[in-house]
Amino acid sequence: MERAAATLKILVFLSLLFSSVAFAQEGNVPPEGFVPAAEMAAELNVRDSVMAARENSCNVEKDSLRTAVESEQAKSANWEQSYNTVKQDNSVCQQALRVAINSQTEKDGSAKKEAAMMSASSFFGGVLIGMLLFWLILD
Repeated sequence: MERAAATLKILVFLSLLFSSVAFAQEGNVPPEGFVPAAEMAAELNVRDSVMAARENSCNVEKDSLRTAVESEQAKSANWEQSYNTVKQDNSVCQQALRVAINSQTEKDGSAKKEAAMMSASSFFGGVLIGMLLFWLILD
């Protein structure tokens, strides 16, 4: 009986030994999808650097677009001011020419042709001055 008890003790000891070895090996094997901390930190650093570069490029693009919009707004204001100046000059010239035409038509019929020629040349001169101003602003 002693021999059976000793054998039983040995079997229990061996089963405990094998089970502890089996559990110890199971604990060392990382689960599926496990990523080491060093590798994870390296990936996070790469991600952060890519995001920082993207943010910098977005800021540069935003600043350049803001500058372009401000430049276009300034050009638009200059164009509008030039257009209003030419429009006002043209209306003043037309009014002066109407007075001149009315005074000349009473005296002479050929003055009507000259007045028409003067009004046309005044109009085209105003248009050319406006085009010159637009060209100077665009350059």
